[in-house]
Amino acid sequence: MSTDDTTPDGLIPAAVLASDMPVAVYGYARAKAGGEGRMLGEIQAIIGLTRKEDGCEQYVVHTTPDQPGAFAFYERWSSGAHLLAHVSQPFMQTYFAAIAGLVEGELEAHWLHPLS
Repeated sequence: MSTDDTTPDGLIPAAVLASDMPVAVYGYARAKAGGEGRMLGEIQAIIGLTRKEDGCEQYVVHTTPDQPGAFAFYERWSSGAHLLAHVSQPFMQTYFAAIAGLVEGELEAHWLHPLS
């Protein structure tokens, strides 16, 4: 976890958090064998809460029957401050703690920059 205990280390670059423009990320996580159902439940528990947050423009999670336990996330926030508020939410801190032992490897995050 990071020094403020809200997100895994290095997941969100400082420049993204400082952005006053919209920020977007594509993320990927794979559950460890046997943890697929629990991880799915943890993810489903945060989707509705996240979509209600101020500054959440889009929050979508995808999976595929071909790869059980593989999850792809797409998020778009109005600014870095909105994203920081999101990861600071108590339910997100609970989520990160819950999935820490369920994720195979590290969470992947690919920060996106709009072309226009």
